[in-house]
Amino acid sequence: MMKIVFDVAVDGKVKETIQPTNLRLKEIHSFIQEQSASLILKYGKNVYLNRRVIYN
Repeated sequence: MMKIVFDVAVDGKVKETIQPTNLRLKEIHSFIQEQSASLILKYGKNVYLNRRVIYN
């Protein structure tokens, strides 16, 4: 089984990891749009999301 997670990096340091509940592409896209708006409010403009896949 695979999971897609996103590491939230601020100023080059990983602050947290977020994981969408569904793996469908449309839902991942809307999840990231919603989360990015709240992460910018939380951490400021220098926020980067790095996608990675975890295999179990």
